Order: sequence, then structure tokens, then C-alpha cells
Amino acid sequence: MTEEALCQIIASVLPGRDVAPSMSLRNDLGIDSIGLMSIVFVLEEQTGIDAMSHMGEFIEAEYVHDIVGICQGAGS
Repeated sequence: MTEEALCQIIASVLPGRDVAPSMSLRNDLGIDSIGLMSIVFVLEEQTGIDAMSHMGEFIEAEYVHDIVGICQGAGS
């Protein structure tokens, strides 16, 4: 899945927000741990990745591009 498509999925969880790969999850987007889990579950549903196998990576993610990289790596 493309970076742009993954950013759009993330943005769908954050109504009214544009999402770019360089954005900080916490500082730019205001995502807390519950918000992160919401994003992860939507990504799992829409991309078919096994989120539980990558939960540690998602928790450590700081930027949107980190989430994109996890999803793209999980899809390989």
C-alpha cells in the first residue's frame, strides 16, 4: 500500500486533519495511546496487516512515516 493511501487511512481516524509522513504523532497530531490503538485497529482492518505481531513497533512509533514503514514492512 502506498504512503499516501496509508496517510489517508490515518487521517480517517482524525476527522478534519491532514496527515503527512513527516508529522509527529504526539506533537503535530495530538495522538495519545488510545488514539494510536484506534489508528492501528483501523489500519489492521483496512490493510490486512497483523497488528498484534507489530504492536511493540507501533507503540514506539513517533512519526507518521514510522507507522507507514511498519505497515509497508508487514505487507511484504
